[in-house]
Amino acid sequence: MGTWGTGLYSNDTTCDVRDIYIDSLEEKLMNNQDAYENIFRRCGDYLKNLDEEPLFWFALADTQWKIGRLMPEVKEKALEWIEKGGGVALWEESKSGSSGWRKTLEKLRTKLKTEQPKEKHYKKKYISYQNPWKLNDIYAYMIHKEYGPKEKYTMYGKYILLQKIGEAKSCYSTDTVMRIQVYDKIFDNIPSVKEITEMIRDYRLVPFSDPYNQVSRFEKNLKGELDPDYLFDERICTYDPVKMSATMEQYNNYSRYPKDKLTFICSIDGLPNIQHERADGDADRAFMWHDFHSQIGWFLSLWKDIEYDIMGDGTFEYPTLEQQKRIKALDGCRNE
Repeated sequence: MGTWGTGLYSNDTTCDVRDIYIDSLEEKLMNNQDAYENIFRRCGDYLKNLDEEPLFWFALADTQWKIGRLMPEVKEKALEWIEKGGGVALWEESKSGSSGWRKTLEKLRTKLKTEQPKEKHYKKKYISYQNPWKLNDIYAYMIHKEYGPKEKYTMYGKYILLQKIGEAKSCYSTDTVMRIQVYDKIFDNIPSVKEITEMIRDYRLVPFSDPYNQVSRFEKNLKGELDPDYLFDERICTYDPVKMSATMEQYNNYSRYPKDKLTFICSIDGLPNIQHERADGDADRAFMWHDFHSQIGWFLSLWKDIEYDIMGDGTFEYPTLEQQKRIKALDGCRNE
């Protein structure tokens, strides 16, 4: 779970609960009970985690109160967790301790004990398809929050390039999401069309896998230490293919995109990238706009100064071919 402040919606968990619940009402036109049940289906894993469970109830109670749909059991759960100081442990090691979060909980307690607004009703919206993202479109995305220690890695106010390379079904719903690739280059200013069209083939892509886990899994499979859910071909030494693309939520309503952070550049063919599906059936890396800045910052920092092989046919190798040879030799693999 990512956190970037002590506000109620300054973490991934509460943002997910709020957004999915509102989407159930606004886009899918569910009634309150169905939306309530849907949030358990979509976010039920949060209830299995002691750090995230209180955040689930806080977000749901606050969201329901704002639209006049606060359910008694949700209010009861939220107040119960406020009494316990739910989530305080997440901020105890911060500079200000947990004082900021405690103030947030007190504000929520006061709100939940006051009369909620009139119930908000949702009607079907007749909006033509306005998704601005077309195949091969390249947008500059401005990083608007810091990621990690400033002295080690700073991206604030700088730009990266996102490109739509296809569409896919969401891992979490029946919605269609877009598939994107992100270029591993940070710009101080929005690049020009001329710069991108001339230099796009010289950039590389950001992988969306953990490089250290990639090597570890490769070594384990060489030694026959197989994970039970991993598809392994005993004839060869195999490993997890590195993820070179990710899915990103897309909307029919243009206003729901972070327009102030996105600038359309051009639409051209980017680097070939066909490695969309993994042999082991592992889910896609899935992004949401509200926390994309922190997620992409993490992957950029992970792969900084780490090389991988670009095969030229739209596939990528990591560990690199040279690393694979060395690891195979060390482990005595017979099937080089």
